Amino acid sequence: MFDQILTLAMSYIQLITAALIFIVAVLQLVHIGQTRRINKRLSRAGHWLQRYLSVVLHEDADEEMDTEETDIKEGMNADTKEAETEQEEEVQLSAGQPLRSRQEENMRVTLAHKK
Repeated sequence: MFDQILTLAMSYIQLITAALIFIVAVLQLVHIGQTRRINKRLSRAGHWLQRYLSVVLHEDADEEMDTEETDIKEGMNADTKEAETEQEEEVQLSAGQPLRSRQEENMRVTLAHKK
């Protein structure tokens, strides 16, 4: 029985090898396509995140420059600086700007604590 299977397999060895190589090539093309799609999505997400962080950090840098200039001019201490930034945020919110998300507020708070 085993001998019959081996003789049958040996007669079709080229066909079996060709089929296996074809299957490997198809699977490799599918893998390349999926990798390309995932890389494209990751690239878009990375660009979006970079734009978001640059906007958030740029706004923080502008706010810090404004508060530093007013500190130098007026000689305010740290407690009044925090009160001023809170007042500026309240004025911005009352001026009709949309409310920020909790995640963005948390990010701003952690950045302020790090500095």
